[in-house]
Amino acid sequence: MEANSYLSQPVSQPPLYDLIILGASGFTGKYVVKEALKFLNVPSSPLKSLALAGRNPTKLAQTLKWASHPDHPPPIPILTADTTDPASLHHLCSQSKIILNCVGPFRLLGEPVVAACAETGCDYLDICGEPEFMERMEVKYHEKAMETGSLVVSACGFDSVPAELGWMFNSRHWVGPAAPNQIEAYLSLESEKRIVGNFGTYESAVLGVANVEQLVELRRSRPKRARPAIPGPLPTKGPMIDHQKEIGLWALKLPSADSVVVRRTLTTLTENPRGLPGLNESPEQIEKRDAFWSTVKPAHFGVKLGSKTLLGVFRFIAVGMFIGLLGRNAIGRWLLLKFPSFFSLGWFRKKGPSDDEVRSASFKMWFVGRGFSDMNVSQDKTKPDMEITTRVVGPEIGYLTTPIILVQCALILLSHRDNLPKGGVFPPGIVFGPTDLQEQLEQNGISFDLISKKSILA
Repeated sequence: MEANSYLSQPVSQPPLYDLIILGASGFTGKYVVKEALKFLNVPSSPLKSLALAGRNPTKLAQTLKWASHPDHPPPIPILTADTTDPASLHHLCSQSKIILNCVGPFRLLGEPVVAACAETGCDYLDICGEPEFMERMEVKYHEKAMETGSLVVSACGFDSVPAELGWMFNSRHWVGPAAPNQIEAYLSLESEKRIVGNFGTYESAVLGVANVEQLVELRRSRPKRARPAIPGPLPTKGPMIDHQKEIGLWALKLPSADSVVVRRTLTTLTENPRGLPGLNESPEQIEKRDAFWSTVKPAHFGVKLGSKTLLGVFRFIAVGMFIGLLGRNAIGRWLLLKFPSFFSLGWFRKKGPSDDEVRSASFKMWFVGRGFSDMNVSQDKTKPDMEITTRVVGPEIGYLTTPIILVQCALILLSHRDNLPKGGVFPPGIVFGPTDLQEQLEQNGISFDLISKKSILA
């Protein structure tokens, strides 16, 4: 089953590898390999051993050659595993501390990998942006993962770490008696060439429409959980198209995973106001965790997709209508997935972007927080009187930012496992919020900035 001599390694032995990248030859997987190689056997890095896994050893070898260029490929083991073969996945998990799962769509291919990790106690990180999958994994495997010590964290990519750390960064600027009521994120994708998205993202969106009823049913079947106490009234919906003059964007509400993931973190934080205790924390770490979460204030959160022109917003609407209408039936989904470039107006294509298109792309995510300068004054019938704007900036979202985030999350797991929860299925914010993930991202090309803090008319 494997392409090397490690097949006979006893399960009782310590893991052979710090990381195994599953789906390493895929569109995003190959960039994850390239990013991981930067930290392999570097003196300051905890990453000392790595393996690649997937169905096709030849493609994995080609990926390693591509990711290593212009250097010669390092002697990294190539393992054979298939999401349709649970035995191969169990064997994979028995050999590694962490599985980085890049095999999507996750609602079709992800559950066997989560199941294998939860059953064996192996930690799991993925780049999923599919709410139905993430919530279903929490329902089915949280208890088992807690029991075995498997930490399962989805959305460790552009969906949804910039959103999670971004709202926390904005929230923590509301100091003293000040408190946010609402933080809205405005996502702007930019490029010197043309913007071409990850086909997997498009496929997930199409399948998400097909499975929306399952998500509604799943949420109805779950017991009600605690909701955070947010000062002030519930924000109004506002216009369908929002014009933010100060940041120069026209914007449209985006039904993204980010809002769902942030709400899950806020719910977990409401139930655990001091955050989640670590596996074997020191008193100093407990104090650090308490101090961090004491500065994070809950707020209503949403994401909007922004464009510098009104025409760009109308393109968003057109693509959304295509996916929303055609994604409801099998023939429509076939058309959407057969002709992605046509139905996405050129934003997605099956072969993905070229390396030049990836290098030329970037993102800006603005966080506009509105709230109260003094939360001790009753706000039941008042409007926000304070606004704080922050921003997260980074390279292309699917092939550069996502691998950076995934690898940094893995390095933190390797370095600080005792400070993180023993096990369970969680969103990234509640797990990585109190760590130095933001600082690590800033050192690797993703910046966090305070743009403005001002009073507004109440």
